[in-house]
Amino acid sequence: MALRAQAIQLKRLHILSTGPRRRAFLSLALLLGCAGGSPATPQPGDFVLAAVKDTIPLSPGEAGTASVVLTDRGEPAAGQTVGFAIVDGAGAGAQGATLAAASAVTDAAGTATIGVRAGLATTFRIQATLGSASAEVAVIVETGTVGGVMVAPFFAPSSTAASTTTGLAVRFFDQMSCRDLDLARPPDPARGVTSLAVGGTAFYDFVNTGELSAAVAQALYVHGTATTVLARGCVDIPGSSLLANSTVEVALPLYDATPDPVGTFAVTSTLSFQSPLAAAAALAAPWTDLSDCPLDPAQLWLDCTLDALSGSTPGDPLDCVPSPVAGGEGALGDALAARRGVVLVDGTGAPTACRGAHDGGGAESLDAIVLGLFGSPTPPALVALPAIAQDASALLDAVTLQSVLTIQPSSVAGDYLVTHTLSSAVFGPPNGPGAVALAPLGLPILTAYTTATANDGLLVIGNHGFTLRLGTAARSAFGPLSLVPRGLPAAAADLVPALFALAHSPDGAAIGCAALDATLCPTVSAPSGCLRAACASGIEALAAKLDAAFDGADGAGLDLYLSGSTPLLETHGDGLASKLGSSGIDPAQVGVWSVDLRTSLGRALLTATLNGDRTSD
Repeated sequence: MALRAQAIQLKRLHILSTGPRRRAFLSLALLLGCAGGSPATPQPGDFVLAAVKDTIPLSPGEAGTASVVLTDRGEPAAGQTVGFAIVDGAGAGAQGATLAAASAVTDAAGTATIGVRAGLATTFRIQATLGSASAEVAVIVETGTVGGVMVAPFFAPSSTAASTTTGLAVRFFDQMSCRDLDLARPPDPARGVTSLAVGGTAFYDFVNTGELSAAVAQALYVHGTATTVLARGCVDIPGSSLLANSTVEVALPLYDATPDPVGTFAVTSTLSFQSPLAAAAALAAPWTDLSDCPLDPAQLWLDCTLDALSGSTPGDPLDCVPSPVAGGEGALGDALAARRGVVLVDGTGAPTACRGAHDGGGAESLDAIVLGLFGSPTPPALVALPAIAQDASALLDAVTLQSVLTIQPSSVAGDYLVTHTLSSAVFGPPNGPGAVALAPLGLPILTAYTTATANDGLLVIGNHGFTLRLGTAARSAFGPLSLVPRGLPAAAADLVPALFALAHSPDGAAIGCAALDATLCPTVSAPSGCLRAACASGIEALAAKLDAAFDGADGAGLDLYLSGSTPLLETHGDGLASKLGSSGIDPAQVGVWSVDLRTSLGRALLTATLNGDRTSD
């Protein structure tokens, strides 16, 4: 709509009938669905109600009648009882007006007539009902000179809503002013709600020239069952500016709406790490070691066992990497190392970390012998190890944080106090096994406090910090997400013993460390039991290494900081922001967090999506 010369300019358009008017009038305006629209199209078996007359003159205290017509399948419906009741609209209410009866029966023409006696000057509604059929009637009782008002909504120059508005809703309030109304949640006046196309005007007759009136308009975007208020405005109409027996035009400017954000929202924030976290590689490495060589996990089992022969020393920690120095793991370690598979080389001839099936003398290597203890076919748990490694590698690709955001008003208009509480972290699909409740993890600070401002439909949230401990949460998620679905224990401390318990001695008499000891000690002429203690210690060391892989993603102190902005979306027409984030109206308008994630292995700065749904006022 084109901008008018002045926002609230009254302009005489035309003169109505110059004949004498009665001092008070009763106006009947049908309100079906969205008031101001045309009657609903009859459906088979449906009743439809419609007003007989739009305007019936009536003086205060004078009796008159109001009639509605009932149709069924488009034909008059006789002999049906229609209920009538007075419904107070915004304003002074019925002011003593009464109905002659609570119902009336339709005649052969489908008409039901009810008597009404006006009280004092006011505006209210009469509602006619039959089953699911309903019609609302506006009752206007005025005692002074009256004129007509043509309300013409237009978009203010600062508004950006014109291109996405699908329709307008206009409300006219007799004997009220804009300051009497909550523009974010305007009530429905007795005259009803008039629906307009963009550029349309709404006409209101019998407006008292001695009283102040007000008109409110909303620019709407309707998508499915949701209605978003994009812009709104209100204009006062002094009665002295009206002309008796004529119509004036009132220009009503619309400004982009900022829905009220006060309330509590369930928020979903998705952090996607397009540049992988350094902690992600550190997390994946030990899980990959379980299966990245041809003879794994037997090769890794031997590595951990041999490394444990000398215990943990400052120069040789117990980390499943045997000392390469002769005698570093003792004489037994040297004897066993001599029977290990030769180191394999890659395509360029460079040595790898993997060993072959034969030792330096060409005999079957201990690595190959130990792998044979798992039997044939290969147990499913071992077959699953490469897939588990892939899961570990992808675990920190993205994380979804679920939280509760509570917004409260402050002493400054447009400024708010924000309480934000993290509730869970989700790894993998929503509602999947990778959802981790954060409170049971005992994290120090899951609730943060900050401030926010709202303007032009946008909420800007200040910086605030948490102790997320991403690695701790990822550890809790990994077992249910990757291990349990494969029939394996969720914790590394239980997983590693379970894996190596799948190994059996050739005679089937021993499993796990006992099988390893019974098989390898004789090969180097060592006594029975030579490896049992070292095997147990090695298994504990491997489990600890797998478990500690998650630690690199934890930070110290406050390790997650968020600040951001999000559109405030009103979808119920009540003035309250019902959603935070994208509405689908404008793809460029989305809720975004600026994220500062701090891990022990580095800092990541990124943006994350923000979406929220109101849970309470």
